[in-house]
Amino acid sequence: MERFSRNKAYAMILATIFAISLLALLSNLTPKTSLFNNQVETTSSTSNDHLLADGEPEAEDLVQVDTKPVSAKDWKPKTWGRLEEKIEKAIKDNVRIAKNKGGEERILLTAVANQGMAEYTLNWIESLKKTGLDNKFLVFAIDQEMVETMKKHGYGKQVVLIPQNWFHTELSDEFEAWLSDGYTPITHSKSLVVERLLYTGVTVWFSDVDIVFTSSSIYDYLLMKLNSRKQTETLFSQETEQKIINSGFYIMRPTDTNKRILATSIYIQDSEADKVPQVTQQRAMNRVLDDLNLNYQTSSIALLDLTLFPHGRMYFDLNIPTKYGMTPMMVHANYRKGDNKKKDLQKFGLWYI
Repeated sequence: MERFSRNKAYAMILATIFAISLLALLSNLTPKTSLFNNQVETTSSTSNDHLLADGEPEAEDLVQVDTKPVSAKDWKPKTWGRLEEKIEKAIKDNVRIAKNKGGEERILLTAVANQGMAEYTLNWIESLKKTGLDNKFLVFAIDQEMVETMKKHGYGKQVVLIPQNWFHTELSDEFEAWLSDGYTPITHSKSLVVERLLYTGVTVWFSDVDIVFTSSSIYDYLLMKLNSRKQTETLFSQETEQKIINSGFYIMRPTDTNKRILATSIYIQDSEADKVPQVTQQRAMNRVLDDLNLNYQTSSIALLDLTLFPHGRMYFDLNIPTKYGMTPMMVHANYRKGDNKKKDLQKFGLWYI
């Protein structure tokens, strides 16, 4: 009788543990509402949170860079002169004027895209509309077909064709999957555009087009963050917490330090163009930053909160920051190859076209 009672107690304990586990599983699979459309999104299990804590970088961020960055002493500013009249007019028409203690600051929200990324660019613009930021932005098109697509959708004043003499190599007009042969030259072109823009005296607010803006407060937040320390010249989003910056979203003031960061990252990519695996724009930029002062008290560079500016792994896989009751400022659909970008954006209610 005693043995029977003991077995019965064990069975009840096991049944209770099973019930609790089942409830926890169902809780993690409960759909959450999306940021805008009241659609549902399926969250991931919190058991993957160790990925965030580990902060393991991707293979592209571990590629050996043999080229030594140009020092501040050896670097010389470029002497390009003025841009083409059409480009200067487009910049003038699309800059935002921000007032701060130092006077007025001209800020340009910009992106670089080819026809292969047209769908993502249009979705990016739709996210700007939803956050009230679609009145001022400028897309630098890699190919004429992208220009025509923008015009067809009513964005003729928000697009310019990148002059051929800006490029260092021929670029594809197709969608290039992450780390494909055509991927690195396209990321390289982004640095070429931003570098030119810095010499026009504008503060460049750069965004990849596989990003979705999710907060109408993002612009005001970035201004606050940019002006919270007098020495801040750059705000970078992050790839891994306090270790690697993400080059797909940042804001740069037109200072000599930032011009040198861009010039040196371009120099590194040019010098190691034939390397396999390739040195990406992000890897080159991080290599340059390795030699700079990154002390949080004195550095000209500050980092954006990874939970408010999450990449694809954080948002889609770990459900951060939404599972903590927070709304991100934007979502970057990286860490996804090919159509998986679009599929996850659709799944989480962030595909608007």
